[in-house]
Amino acid sequence: FDVACCPWDDSLFATAGEDETARVWRDDSRSSGGSGIASHGVCRGHKDEVVRVAWHPTMRILASGSADGAVAVWKVAPSGAERAASAHDPDEAAVARVDVLGPHPGEVYGCSFVGDGEGGGPMLATAAGTDLRLWDLEAAVEVARVPPLRAAKEPDGSPDETVSGPASKRKPDRWEPGFLFSLSGDGGARGLLASACSDGTVKLWGLDGNARSATAVASVASHPNALATATAFLPCGNLLASAGSDGRVVVCDVRRSCQAVRRITPPCVATGLCAVQAPRTSSFRERDSESEACDAESDAAATEKATPGGYLLMSGRDGVVRAVRGEGAGPSAALSPSETNITPLLCVASDRDGARVFAAGNTRERGNEVPESVKTSGPASGSGPFGVSPGPFGFVRRNGNLGALGAAGGAKPRAEPAEIFVWDALLSAGEEDEDT
Repeated sequence: FDVACCPWDDSLFATAGEDETARVWRDDSRSSGGSGIASHGVCRGHKDEVVRVAWHPTMRILASGSADGAVAVWKVAPSGAERAASAHDPDEAAVARVDVLGPHPGEVYGCSFVGDGEGGGPMLATAAGTDLRLWDLEAAVEVARVPPLRAAKEPDGSPDETVSGPASKRKPDRWEPGFLFSLSGDGGARGLLASACSDGTVKLWGLDGNARSATAVASVASHPNALATATAFLPCGNLLASAGSDGRVVVCDVRRSCQAVRRITPPCVATGLCAVQAPRTSSFRERDSESEACDAESDAAATEKATPGGYLLMSGRDGVVRAVRGEGAGPSAALSPSETNITPLLCVASDRDGARVFAAGNTRERGNEVPESVKTSGPASGSGPFGVSPGPFGFVRRNGNLGALGAAGGAKPRAEPAEIFVWDALLSAGEEDEDT
């Protein structure tokens, strides 16, 4: 369900899975004599699917958010410094659980380390239900709970009738009052946090200096009559992208009251977003055909003022990771594992230098085609994967006409092996390609 790259050890990355674990992986191919991807440790202890993972930027800890309503904090040893393997579980040699935060009112769809508290200990923000929560990890206590703004505006600044007017009756009840499906930080640029919500809005909060409190600052209806499912700040923190089940990715400028500066319609619904700092991505191949290009509408004046910022990556249910330039100029490009083995992707991430791109999701047998229901852009139907509240992955994981989980009388499906894709996205030394 999620993938995150370690900011303090380039060889490590973490994944969140349906098997109730978070897993830490080590890329040995980056070291001399290495032989590919290996397990570095398995984080066990959750009682339901793990849906989010997040690294602290400097401390050697990892947070995992689960459908069981808990967030676990794990100490992770850097590569080369693992403890002696446990005789009972060799996979746990390099990880150890140090705290459990909760309970939350439902699935924890967002985790983000947001700074140091008054005592110098790390602070963690979590998104579950409809509220943002702030935790002091030094004391392992919740220090703030901040509801979002309820009022919303369209990205162009006009009133949003789908939220506050008569048209709101068209919105299914299960999408209200706005369950939080993601949590993204702006890297400290303005102390902003953003979350995609089930009511089609993107909620924003502003953190105080020591991250022990926050204020709800905006609610933007970027995806009317649809689920907003993912968010990502582009480098420099000036632009915020959100993906929705309406098939659009909307880029807003937080300096201009979150006015939309770009609307992108990829060929397939985007399930995950991330920003790539470095714009050198030779592994992306340019999409020349009209059917594969990302259709983008932009506000020319606003885009001209936007800060250039690498690439915005979008994972898709057709197994492709697409990229557009953060500044809104240049062609779209894509990464695809193969032409015959289609894996619906749920998440995408990049390391801090943009050298590698990671994606993961459901596993499909070789030769299977993506069904029409997956190819079609539009609002999700059926219940969410983790209970009565809708989930951002509900439109990917299906069992007939019922949600994969949460269907009345339905048994929890067995977790199946999933694939993780890793691409080397750096050009060879001395090369620079301005077109891809």
